[in-house]
Amino acid sequence: MKMVTFLVILLFSSVIGISQSTETINLEKIPQKKVRKYIKSRSIDRMNDFSLIHSSWKKDNTESDFNVIEKSFYLKSKLSSIWNLYRNATLARVWNKRSVRFGLLISKRSNSVTYANSSSFPEIDTGQIYFLNLRLLKGLYNVPVAFEITTIDQVHQIVEFSYLENNVSKGKQTLQFFDNGEGSTKIVHRSYFKSKSSLRDELFYPPFHKKFIKEFHKNMRQQVKNKKPPVAYYDSHDHEGIVL
Repeated sequence: MKMVTFLVILLFSSVIGISQSTETINLEKIPQKKVRKYIKSRSIDRMNDFSLIHSSWKKDNTESDFNVIEKSFYLKSKLSSIWNLYRNATLARVWNKRSVRFGLLISKRSNSVTYANSSSFPEIDTGQIYFLNLRLLKGLYNVPVAFEITTIDQVHQIVEFSYLENNVSKGKQTLQFFDNGEGSTKIVHRSYFKSKSSLRDELFYPPFHKKFIKEFHKNMRQQVKNKKPPVAYYDSHDHEGIVL
């Protein structure tokens, strides 16, 4: 009797083990090879609980310990309109243009997956993880990246997202929205980052990153259907605004 009980328990444990290793993400629905490899190498495609995925930015991190890039974007529309535009944008479409391609969206709150070919996408929310493919040098090199939306502050109008743990770069990006007067809005985009390579952080990361965020805000501007205000941006090293 004891032997039969033991065999039943052993069989039940084996079934549980098999179910836990079942694929929960259909890799064939992800268009980019690099993104598929990124997800598979971290066994994310076999996770039953996506809340086990963690961002690289921790509460005890100090911003001064990271490299920082800051750019400001100006839109000729009132703050409430621009905040609502960014807050309700479909990032899966915004991050699916020339230099950045959308691969997959994971929602930790609902423990669900949204693929690139989905007919609808959820509105922006904390706990969402976006997997993207960055196309460098017109697609000659492709780099996978993933980050989680960690903060949406309606009061101070701040959006923050962090790279995932085990990403090449660690850090976060923040978008803060300000009333710039005369019906215009200022968006300050700050990026805090560091990796194990100072050469990468100082030489390679900044120019490509600036290109990507410029394209992101340009794509956001195109989300406005009926009204498309001109956008000018500059950083601390620019002397003149550039109209997109």
